[in-house]
Amino acid sequence: MFKNILIPISSEYYSKGVLERSVFLAEKFKSTINLVYIIETKTLNQTDRLTDSHRTHYEIDETKNEIIRKQKLAADNIIFDEAKHVFKNKNISFEEKIVEGEFSDVIKSEIVKKEYDLILMGFEKECILNYRLLDDINIPVWVESKNENKSILAICSNLAPNQKVPAMSLKLSEALDWDLHMIYVVDIKDNVQVDEQGIRSDKKQERDLVFCGQNFVEEIKNKSIDIKLVKGDLEKETLKAAERINPSLVIVGREQKKKGILGLPVKNIKRKLAEKCDYSLLFVN
Repeated sequence: MFKNILIPISSEYYSKGVLERSVFLAEKFKSTINLVYIIETKTLNQTDRLTDSHRTHYEIDETKNEIIRKQKLAADNIIFDEAKHVFKNKNISFEEKIVEGEFSDVIKSEIVKKEYDLILMGFEKECILNYRLLDDINIPVWVESKNENKSILAICSNLAPNQKVPAMSLKLSEALDWDLHMIYVVDIKDNVQVDEQGIRSDKKQERDLVFCGQNFVEEIKNKSIDIKLVKGDLEKETLKAAERINPSLVIVGREQKKKGILGLPVKNIKRKLAEKCDYSLLFVN
């Protein structure tokens, strides 16, 4: 399922929990791990702005080079050494490299060079990363937040195609032997139905959205999956369900939620959930 996992580690933020989770997944799925340490060019560019304007270009370049040297040492002496210790003891195949660039751009570049089944990463609210990749790529992204309750919460709604989430949730539940819970959210603030291609319909009556949701729920119940239909705001209902169930993982699909008075779709619900949710998230893109 996850045969080739990419772990991007920013020079701005390192989560040890990501390595621990990668070991867990690699042992379950016989995965190869690819570590990419990203020296953030934003940090280097900030050095330019903070540098005394009277310094020469040579002195500025020397400062940048010293920052890069220290970052590479940190990657080699802390992160890669720890990874070697963890992975070799578990007999897990892995590769490592250091790249300069912007977090999301580097990841997008890496997935063009090599085929990956999963991106596994940490998330830090108080740093310079903007996490555009959550919206911009088409492979699953696992945002790790430590929780060992051994259960999955899958989110479906009128704002998503609801195809990949049920399939992925069921496969993971069986492979990991975790309990599976699912909710279908009728988002009453965005009263459209998204089809299998991710296209938003014209506005619909609430009763029509509920009817579609109830049909989906009955279909899922036939697979012996615990599922509930709820009405409300998609983001809020997801967070409420996560608090109630206390899962190890929340799985979210391609929700096409509107933005502003023009009703244009917006994708940054993923970043909002990553900022507010205290549980690991798997975005099935």
